[in-house]
Amino acid sequence: MKLPVCLIASAGLLLGLIAPGALGADDIQRDAQGVPVQGPVTFDAGAAPALEVKRIKSGHILVKPRVNGHDAGWFIFDTGAGICCISTPQVAGLDLASAGSIQATGVGGSKEAKLYTAKSLQLGPATFRDHPLMEVDLAFLEPLVGEKICGIIGYGVLSKCVGEIDLAAPAVSLSDPASYKLQSGNWTSADLGDRVPVVAGQFEGHDGRFRLDLGANGSVTFHKAAVDKYKMLEGRDVRDCKMGGVGGFVAGKRGKISSLQLGGTTFDNVDADFALEAKGSFGDDQKDANIGTDILKRFVIITDYPNNRLALIPKQPSSTPTSPTSPTSPTPPTTSPSIGR
Repeated sequence: MKLPVCLIASAGLLLGLIAPGALGADDIQRDAQGVPVQGPVTFDAGAAPALEVKRIKSGHILVKPRVNGHDAGWFIFDTGAGICCISTPQVAGLDLASAGSIQATGVGGSKEAKLYTAKSLQLGPATFRDHPLMEVDLAFLEPLVGEKICGIIGYGVLSKCVGEIDLAAPAVSLSDPASYKLQSGNWTSADLGDRVPVVAGQFEGHDGRFRLDLGANGSVTFHKAAVDKYKMLEGRDVRDCKMGGVGGFVAGKRGKISSLQLGGTTFDNVDADFALEAKGSFGDDQKDANIGTDILKRFVIITDYPNNRLALIPKQPSSTPTSPTSPTSPTPPTTSPSIGR
């Protein structure tokens, strides 16, 4: 029997420094996690903030950056990626400079990955200088999503911009944080300590810390520590599944939770996956769950990483449900208390 798969393209891509000079790049200035320090970003005031986007069958949103002046192909736009990535087959021909290596953690575990820098990465109105890219072989995604994936746009871009993301439209825009004004809704604090946004919410009467991951399809995937702490498999109707992404696969169970509260909206009878292994990013016991596109498409998401905040603005429910998750009792988002690491 073929098991259902929850595809999580990056699942946090948590980073840890390992021997940055191993590849002869020891003269590069780095941050505390070993990533080459980015150069400045500039915004073209005459360019529209909206990006060229494409939504694929998995629910992911693709954008098309230019790297060192080259058309680099379609990249997943992913809040769940702690660094922007370039797929191994795309490295040649983009004039990238070697920048050492780093330890990267995805769904299936940790591995050493090569780093590069691009003199420029252009996406919509924004041009990023000396932009770090991590090499990851994303060829495994093509048969799952039906599209050649050339890279991932993640923290490196979002850390310099305000992003407006509407998965259902689909639409993505990038704006200058210095001049951006929120038109509706309210900001809520986001913990970006691991380069992936984590916000407060609730599930089945419990307070939770949720990673917001545009690279994950599905609704919500609970980490192994939360599954054990709250005895989430006891008395619950579940079946076998697996979660796949960078680094491999993790065994899990699939079922439903009775309720999830996020961004001022309550979702009832929510499809959920439960990790059975404390591997990779699902071994993080400081977060309870990963929120994927089936939930996030119910909001317009506005990210303001430079100010450690985001807004989740509920969309009007569709007259024809597009997933088994049913939103109820929408209320205006309110500012959440600051989330400490």
